[in-house]
Amino acid sequence: MIKSINSIKVFAWRKCFIFCFWILVFIILLVVLVYLCGMIFYNGPFIQAGWGNGLLASIWTAVMAIIFFRNKLWKVRMLWWAVGIVIVVVPFLTICPSNDKHWEAEYNRTGYASVDGDVVKLYNVRNFKHYSRDEFDEQWESRTYRLSNLRGLDYIQSNFLGDLLAHPILSFDFGEQGRICLSVETRREVGEKFTPFGGLYKMFELQYLFITEPDCIPLRTKIRKETVRRYTIDARPEKIREMFIASVKIQNELMESPRFYNVIHSNCTTSLRAQQPRSDQVPWDRRLLFNGRLDEYLYEQGMLQTEGDTFVELRQKAIVRGGLR
Repeated sequence: MIKSINSIKVFAWRKCFIFCFWILVFIILLVVLVYLCGMIFYNGPFIQAGWGNGLLASIWTAVMAIIFFRNKLWKVRMLWWAVGIVIVVVPFLTICPSNDKHWEAEYNRTGYASVDGDVVKLYNVRNFKHYSRDEFDEQWESRTYRLSNLRGLDYIQSNFLGDLLAHPILSFDFGEQGRICLSVETRREVGEKFTPFGGLYKMFELQYLFITEPDCIPLRTKIRKETVRRYTIDARPEKIREMFIASVKIQNELMESPRFYNVIHSNCTTSLRAQQPRSDQVPWDRRLLFNGRLDEYLYEQGMLQTEGDTFVELRQKAIVRGGLR
């Protein structure tokens, strides 16, 4: 009797395990299906995120679903799924980033720099005057700075989706030589719009763009109506110089070997973290990805000058109301 009960328990556990296993397999296959469908939608043979790629993705998804549910033999099912995956993945892997595309005006120039001892010269610095989202005076400049004059760094955070997502900008203070901002951008072609989902694929190139403050701050406060906050980074001048030189190095690398933007591992925040030596990198935190409260994380890490304020007080004081500060 006891032996019979034990056998029933073993059978029940085995059945439960098998059920959970197939549920897990189904979830994994579903995630793979959705991600590959996005590959077709954003990187298919037609216009990115257009109806042509959408139709092609729908047809591919329908075929894969039919293969999964109509074939009773598991090996045959997996074989045809493998074929379907290869058809999508192989063309995706052949897509390479480029600096030579029909870019939107604000991303049109590829920046680069030369370093000669203490002197750094930045080429293709953006200094637009914006009147509206589509109206601006286009101006690209070359600017020269001395590293020995670099004395401070401000962190500018522009929240464009509440406390969920923001865009970080670094403003380097060269004293009498003025300030220059670094913005890590999605380099967009004419007609492209930023989408976090497109950032999971090969939709945008990564761009390190040096911009003047009269360009980037009024653009976000007055034109885009984003909530912009400005903080002073609490760091020694030598650490700030290291940050600046690392950024210049990455910009030059991107000129020679362009890369794709990725919303997870190569976005406007994680790119800046990755360029730092491992010993200087801040610990991973979800706010590096969902960065609408990245300022809160930097406050907790002791990276902001606070003057004794609580984070709530500091965040309120940091709001930029229309001007540069």
